[in-house]
Amino acid sequence: MKWYCMTWVCIAFGGISYASELPEGIMLNLDFENASEGLIPSKTPYSLHVPQQELGIEYFNNRHMLIFDEGQGLDIPHSSLLDPAGDEWIVSVRVYALTDGLVFSQANDTHGLVIYMKDGHIAAAMRSGLSTVVLAESEHRGRTKYTKRWVTIELRIKKDMAVLSLNRKRAAMVMDQPALDGENLRIRIGSHQNLPQLLKNISDAPSTDFTGAISSLKILRQ
Repeated sequence: MKWYCMTWVCIAFGGISYASELPEGIMLNLDFENASEGLIPSKTPYSLHVPQQELGIEYFNNRHMLIFDEGQGLDIPHSSLLDPAGDEWIVSVRVYALTDGLVFSQANDTHGLVIYMKDGHIAAAMRSGLSTVVLAESEHRGRTKYTKRWVTIELRIKKDMAVLSLNRKRAAMVMDQPALDGENLRIRIGSHQNLPQLLKNISDAPSTDFTGAISSLKILRQ
């Protein structure tokens, strides 16, 4: 039995060579219903508790939601299991946005992904190769405004393809991109003090804080 201990997380694997093989399945699944004593657990086989900090959790319409007011954000404690390694990487977040802004980022200085709202529209920027690409609904096909309504955002990245889906419908796709791979891709939800590097050259990147609520956040490797 081998143990791998990182900040806020201790993981035990039997029969797995961590250097050569990473587990598949759900890597992160925030459980707002069972938050206790300022910690939000993750419903996965790998023990992880996220400090809630100053954020509130409210119950409405049969669901628990993490509330983001202006200037508020949440950092996910880093674990090597949360670093993509060239496999298929899926981020899913269900959000109710009151204002534009950065919703989610997972990035280091060179690679990663960002999900944001601009003018009520959902977009995702990703950099897995030499340049940053943006996935968003096409203006020719019609764009949906998601301000003050629930939307499930899913970004699926794998070798040669990335797909953005909104409420289970494909919104945008890009081909011929490498799979996402890298170390120390830090995760943050809500307000960002510093704009992620991959957004530096995106002209319509939001400059305001996202406010609203999140009822689900999942990250999967498969």
